[in-house]
Amino acid sequence: MKALCPVSLLCLICLTPPAGVVAQTAHKQTPSQTQQSSEADNSQTSTQQEIRPGWVDAAVPREERSYFDLGAALSYGRDTAVNNTPDLKSNTLGIQGHVGISSVGHRFSSYLTHDATVLQFPASDIKMQQYHWTTVGMTEITSPRTVWGLNAANAYGADAARAGSSVSLASVNSAIDNNGVQTGLITGDTLRQYVTFLVDHETSEVSALSFGASAGFHNFLGAAPSTRQYEINAAYRELWSRRLLVGVRSDAVQQNFGAGTCVTAALEGLSTYQMTTAVRVEGSGGPVFGSAQCTGNYQYAFAVSAQNARGNRIYIGTSRKRGNGVVAGSLWETSVYGGAQAGNPRRFTVSVDGGYTSYHGGALTNTSSDIDGYFVSGEFHRHLSEWAEWSFTARHFQRTVSSVDLARTVFFVTFTWSKQHGGPRVR
Repeated sequence: MKALCPVSLLCLICLTPPAGVVAQTAHKQTPSQTQQSSEADNSQTSTQQEIRPGWVDAAVPREERSYFDLGAALSYGRDTAVNNTPDLKSNTLGIQGHVGISSVGHRFSSYLTHDATVLQFPASDIKMQQYHWTTVGMTEITSPRTVWGLNAANAYGADAARAGSSVSLASVNSAIDNNGVQTGLITGDTLRQYVTFLVDHETSEVSALSFGASAGFHNFLGAAPSTRQYEINAAYRELWSRRLLVGVRSDAVQQNFGAGTCVTAALEGLSTYQMTTAVRVEGSGGPVFGSAQCTGNYQYAFAVSAQNARGNRIYIGTSRKRGNGVVAGSLWETSVYGGAQAGNPRRFTVSVDGGYTSYHGGALTNTSSDIDGYFVSGEFHRHLSEWAEWSFTARHFQRTVSSVDLARTVFFVTFTWSKQHGGPRVR
């Protein structure tokens, strides 16, 4: 949208599958590398970005992608509750890798990525853990005003390994959103698939329509009932000024969990306000209908972020939304979260992230799925060269299930090598 191009320094990315699974499929870098390299690039091209809601940016990204990405990491550390089992302590040895390939054309682009992590537990009888995440997507500009995006993902492996990984599988460092997996980790293996489709059409120089559909499937391999979620949505947005975007969005969602089914519809207003070149506010909210038995009759999301040209950033947000199936039997989740990053992206960075989430099972669930908990994560990254870095990571998870308190702390040192688009990825 030519007229929809005010200054914008940070695109808020929605990271909650299935409606926002495309955010993870679109960002298959390590958390630190995503934050460092993309922020450095965005600081140079912010005036060319458009103000759009984060879920549009995630579903139909119009920026060019790298033609080839390759990365590997080796980490060593300690886990105080392996598989989320209290007092099951062990040292950990992790090997992580990332590979991605994409084709960028004048009108059509596509990509394929794979992330993998393998965790070994030296000098213990704990079995090896692994987690794999494969994504595929395509975007096409069918006309000067119309663009569509299709994204799909498949994930398999030990759910606990995801939180102890140093690559993008560790979603605790997701940008500007509490992913909803930090405090609801599952013991054992899981199988997940997501697919999302969105069409975005500019009806004028200052307005646009979007239509989308998504589906998510979670199989807990016998540890809990499988869940499924289907969604259709439509939205209208309009640029009221160079810095203010407003709109309205509606959706209908069907959630299946074991023998139970919950169908809801929602109508919410949305707004994105670029207060300054550095500060951005994004929010939405409205009523949810037909959800009395599912413990929810409203939803909202609000986030404020600030970032300067050097990549220093701070953000805070809160949300109440439908559960995405990651936590078995959970239909709704309420979160507060925030974080900060400081340093020189070409030399070192220090970041801190944290959040609290409450999961609600609803009247239809057959098992107690109400979970409350929080996570805190801190990282230090020191660049050794344009392609290599070492880092230290510490994370703490605390969750409560009924009267049982579960805590888990992981910390590790990591060496990472990565290369993007035939050139440096770590900046």
